[in-house]
Amino acid sequence: MLDTHARRLVQPIFDAMAQAFARRGIGPLAVTLSAALLGGLAAGALALDWTILFLVLLWFSGLLDAVDGTLARQSGLASRAGAMLDIVCDRAVEALVIVVFGLRFPEARLELLVLCAAIILSLTVFLTAAAALPSSAGKSFHYQAGLAERSEGFLFFSFMALWPSGVGGVALVFALFVFITAGQRLRAALGFFRD
Repeated sequence: MLDTHARRLVQPIFDAMAQAFARRGIGPLAVTLSAALLGGLAAGALALDWTILFLVLLWFSGLLDAVDGTLARQSGLASRAGAMLDIVCDRAVEALVIVVFGLRFPEARLELLVLCAAIILSLTVFLTAAAALPSSAGKSFHYQAGLAERSEGFLFFSFMALWPSGVGGVALVFALFVFITAGQRLRAALGFFRD
């Protein structure tokens, strides 16, 4: 939701960062991999209970993740391969963070499994629709907006890190948001096929 509706407000920042990277000869692949590396380091910080460092690295990883696509489009290097790698790196970071929460908070593992199930369902809908439907404007694939997008995920991860005793409850609320998103995306995709 935030990724879609707040994008026009923050896009000038992404544009400026992409232009700065391009001037220095930094390509979108390097930015994608840097975002993934920072996300992995964020998970490491979370494992060590370094909450502030986790938050800084996680959100900076998310910022770079938003810039890589802008850089690819500005430089004429946008591709399906780049979009695929971006999606894989994003999910790898999120999976790693969830695993670390599960290791640190064994009492919340059931709730985290429910969250994983929600994410699997939502991603299945997202990726099958992306493969079947025409590409969205400015994207290498069909992008379906929803209640829970990457920014919402990072917000929930942040709440979980800042409120350790509430990890299980926050994970269930997060899962509910993701299940709703899966329903939204499925309904939208089926509506497109009926038209």
